[in-house]
Amino acid sequence: MIENILIAFSSIKIVNLVDLAIIATFIYMALVWFKKARARFVLIGLFILGSIYILAQFFNLYLTTRVFQTFFAIFLIVIVIIFQDEFRSFFERVALWSLLRKKRHLTSFSQNIDIFANALADLSRSKVGALIVVKGNDPLDRHIEGGVPLHGTLSQTMLETIFTPHAPSHDGAVIVEEGFITKFGVHLPLSMNIQKVGHFGTRHAAALGISERTDAICLVVSEEQGTISIAEGDKIKPVDDIGTLRLRLEDFYRKRFAPRRKMWKDLLTGHILEKIVAIFLACVLWIIFGQRQEILRRDFVVPIEYRNLAPEWIIGEPKPKEASVSLSGNASVFELANSSDFKISLDMSDVRQGDNEFVLTDEFVRRPSELSVVSIDPRKIELNIYKFIEREVAVEVVTVGRISYGYELKDIKVEPEKVKLLCPSTMKPDEIKVTTEEIDLRKFTETQVITPKIFLPKGSRFANDKYPDVKVTVDIEKR
Repeated sequence: MIENILIAFSSIKIVNLVDLAIIATFIYMALVWFKKARARFVLIGLFILGSIYILAQFFNLYLTTRVFQTFFAIFLIVIVIIFQDEFRSFFERVALWSLLRKKRHLTSFSQNIDIFANALADLSRSKVGALIVVKGNDPLDRHIEGGVPLHGTLSQTMLETIFTPHAPSHDGAVIVEEGFITKFGVHLPLSMNIQKVGHFGTRHAAALGISERTDAICLVVSEEQGTISIAEGDKIKPVDDIGTLRLRLEDFYRKRFAPRRKMWKDLLTGHILEKIVAIFLACVLWIIFGQRQEILRRDFVVPIEYRNLAPEWIIGEPKPKEASVSLSGNASVFELANSSDFKISLDMSDVRQGDNEFVLTDEFVRRPSELSVVSIDPRKIELNIYKFIEREVAVEVVTVGRISYGYELKDIKVEPEKVKLLCPSTMKPDEIKVTTEEIDLRKFTETQVITPKIFLPKGSRFANDKYPDVKVTVDIEKR
């Protein structure tokens, strides 16, 4: 087994490194997301099930592998339903990341920090309850309800006025975004984590609820004890003094609105354990699924498609419609490939009238680049290609039988007398005939107008593909 692993890594290519990097990135993002989404138990369950599936694949346990493959789609749907809010939040962050990650320095927020510190200190001394949500990068609108739009400049007086005990907005939350109070009297979602809310009240449960769902930080003043608490992520903790509050706010602004170079530094140095685990798991998956050394050879009957043939050209029969192709490659490539996509594609843009010979080479075979062509049968095909020519041909009325005794056939007229056809240029003039279906004259005892079926020469068609309305008048007169 170790020897196979060494062989796998010795044959690694640049495309394999790109493949590994993409999978490792997805695994890393999933690990970080599960960690922040409070779904570690799900991660453990996924890890156990994934390990069983990998082992089943490795040891060729057919029944176990088939069961896992059958229920995999259902399992994914269940995960999406259970964690739909977390998935929505994740994709919102990905979509808005480049728009909201602006280059702003901590100094631009120092005034906000002073306002928060002074206002909360006064509210704490007066034991006035308060709930302030400082928006990060994540959108809040989906998680909040009610509130009165304000868009007023952030100030200590404004905050203390809003949270005056007798004010209607006293029990709601204030939303602060980049130095502005955008809403007040807002209702926040409550946290369901009873263990962390503990002895705190509804105001603290609301602070923890919004911080669990977004990257905002929430500042809470207890109405009963006058303590100041900070909710961030899935944690809520009281602060000992105003100095600690300032440090936490500075850290919040630094993380959310750091300059680009700081952002890239955090990206490279943060979550080291998750990065190591992601790279390790990506390598394991690549060894098991992506780098099987068993080389297979399989035969396929694939269709032949004729591309870029001008509308006026036609391919004469017999026209080959398929060919046998032998392919070789790794077993894993055959498993991932869809054989219905295999085909031989011929470019007909440079054909000439008459006989054309095509040698079927490897580049004509559409298949995954990891599969090589061993043989093609037939290697050569000959096609007779010709153009359509527009001709005006008379319509011949075909009759059978004779008019009944006592009646006389005066005339048979057809309208139109001629129709326009598109005929192959190789067709001889005496082969070009347009006839009606047989008209039995024995059935006529009076003049009638009928619309019979029209028969064309093989390989021809009506101009503009429009079937003409041909009418035949059988003029009968009684003796």
